[in-house]
Amino acid sequence: MKKTIFTALALCAILSSCRSAPEEPKADATAREIIQMAQTEQNNNNSKNALFYYGKLIQRYGTDTAVYVEGRFEIAHIYVKKKKYETAKPMLEEILTIYSKSQPGQLPGAFKKLAENDMKKILEAEEEKARASKK
Repeated sequence: MKKTIFTALALCAILSSCRSAPEEPKADATAREIIQMAQTEQNNNNSKNALFYYGKLIQRYGTDTAVYVEGRFEIAHIYVKKKKYETAKPMLEEILTIYSKSQPGQLPGAFKKLAENDMKKILEAEEEKARASKK
């Protein structure tokens, strides 16, 4: 009886861990569909899977600058929320550089503003850290 319960629990644990792994997006999935998959994972507090889907988005549709910027911003934003500023900062700098070299209206303006806001958070955290180290 104990062996059966143990086997059932082990099987349940294995199946649960398999379900948490992200599914490869269908070959014909659009950029919007992949973004939705990533956002669903973010809403479920599963940043690992969200990062997986944003990576797939960039891999498949990254030649479209607007999609690339959106995917990179979302990745950077996940790292900002995790306070992994050293990872997020170069991504945000890249996004802001892309905007500085683009024509007005060529890219969605929202991601420029969002990247600026996240960069401001990072710079404020760096300043706070520098002040704290001087004390």
